[in-house]
Amino acid sequence: MKIISSRFLTMVLFLLVGVGVFAQSGPPPPGIPPPPGLPIDESLLFLFVAGLLFGIYIIYRYTLKTKTPV
Repeated sequence: MKIISSRFLTMVLFLLVGVGVFAQSGPPPPGIPPPPGLPIDESLLFLFVAGLLFGIYIIYRYTLKTKTPV
């Protein structure tokens, strides 16, 4: 009698585990795609000129600071 009840209990447990697997929901929907990257090729000349002007400004400011009054 004990063997039959343990087999029955084992069978019921396996069936209940299977029900839990089928009861799960599906995968979540895909997220929002990231926005496209901005092209840097179009404004590369502007970026170069701005960097050059900023560099000239920094060098000019540094030379004014390091000049010793006569």
